[in-house]
Amino acid sequence: ERKIGDVVISWENNLGTPVNDAVIVAKLEGTQIAGESIKTNDGFYRSADKAVLWDKNTTKGALTTLAPGAKGSVSFTMQIPSTETLGSARNPQVTISIQAAGKRIGQTGVPETLQSTAVRTVKIASDVQIKADGLYYGNPFGSRGPIPPQAGEETTYAIVFTLRNSTNQISNAKLKAILPPYVRWVGIYSPSSERMEFKSTDSSVEWNIGNISAGTGSGGGIPRQVAFAIGFTPSTSQVGDEAILLQSIVLTGTDAHTGKAVSKSVTAVSSDLSQSDPGFPANGGTVVP
Repeated sequence: ERKIGDVVISWENNLGTPVNDAVIVAKLEGTQIAGESIKTNDGFYRSADKAVLWDKNTTKGALTTLAPGAKGSVSFTMQIPSTETLGSARNPQVTISIQAAGKRIGQTGVPETLQSTAVRTVKIASDVQIKADGLYYGNPFGSRGPIPPQAGEETTYAIVFTLRNSTNQISNAKLKAILPPYVRWVGIYSPSSERMEFKSTDSSVEWNIGNISAGTGSGGGIPRQVAFAIGFTPSTSQVGDEAILLQSIVLTGTDAHTGKAVSKSVTAVSSDLSQSDPGFPANGGTVVP
């Protein structure tokens, strides 16, 4: 589920005379926002024209008379649509058109109507997701070694990264993870068209992804994946415990639509592969003597 968006509209009477019966209207256009998700404590959502309205009644008199130099704000929240709701939308955004009006007494003593407008655009960030799975029986490279893992004996596995992305392209994407000291980089990965690198200085695996297209793995799109082989040689100190095979898994990049940095982390991969590898036995991840 997507997060709640907070919208705050600040107002100020920059005239030298009072403004009476002020009204502020914010109309929502663009990406559909569910009306029931729009909440405001000091205004009223008018579903007929998808607008939020504030006046002297909704604000308990705060907009009745605005003295010269007076300042304040009104606000509302809205639920950002889910990935499923957005569907095949690309670069979604919500445009908020704001109109403010009020009355003042002119120099001739006749009431004058004042109006002011502003437009703001809220860009909706993409929902990029990363999944990390360990495989023994489903290892595309073929596994060897005992299950459960045995102290002093190497067991090989595959780690599979799966990428999904919703509405906006993610640029300059990289995924970095750390191999514990008892796990080695075997040196093979697939597909070879992907760019993967192992750095012995910090035992890190880095997938230089580049751009992640909008719709990758969502709305019928094919997810992007890479698999690589690792070897786990447990110590006697790990007997009776499950072990971490890959840790500190972090995806970074930039949302090309919003311009904001993206950072996503996932849970470390342990030697218990029962959730990702069909047929993996109970206690198959616990190190034995």
